[in-house]
Amino acid sequence: MSTFTPPEDFPHPHVSFRGEVGPDWLDANEHMNVSWYDRVFDEAEMRFFVEFGIEENSIRETGLTFFRLEKLVGYERENMSGDAIEVRSRVIWTDFRRVHHFHEMWNLTRQYRAAHVDAVSIHVDLRTRKSVEMTSPQARAVIARCVAAHAGEPPVAGILHRIEGRRPVR
Repeated sequence: MSTFTPPEDFPHPHVSFRGEVGPDWLDANEHMNVSWYDRVFDEAEMRFFVEFGIEENSIRETGLTFFRLEKLVGYERENMSGDAIEVRSRVIWTDFRRVHHFHEMWNLTRQYRAAHVDAVSIHVDLRTRKSVEMTSPQARAVIARCVAAHAGEPPVAGILHRIEGRRPVR
């Protein structure tokens, strides 16, 4: 059985990853390789979705999960070996079938935004392999609280209009 306990509110911003750039993360240019940006963002996204009760146990129990429909990455600045980094995540909108989420990678050592990911994920029933609306009152309440908490945040640079389909939370 899932041990999911929904948070009462979401921090501003929600920190979904903290770490340090390891020497094995570097490429021939002696900066963080793009594959590591993707790994860090994937880890951050996974941790963020755990906040909505989407984790391995719940997926096995319910057969419900999220698939990513679209992911746009913007690489802005370098991360070097030993730099402390964190990813801050937010939900831009949801219609309880799709979730538009945005993640920013911040270099804490050098005090700048190093990269961002703009993504849309869709809620899927693994038994039918079709998209379905989230029906769990608990999950809907959690994601609605997240949207409300993040709606008060200043707008972020990097959200592309072609996937910025802001939909009201119902």
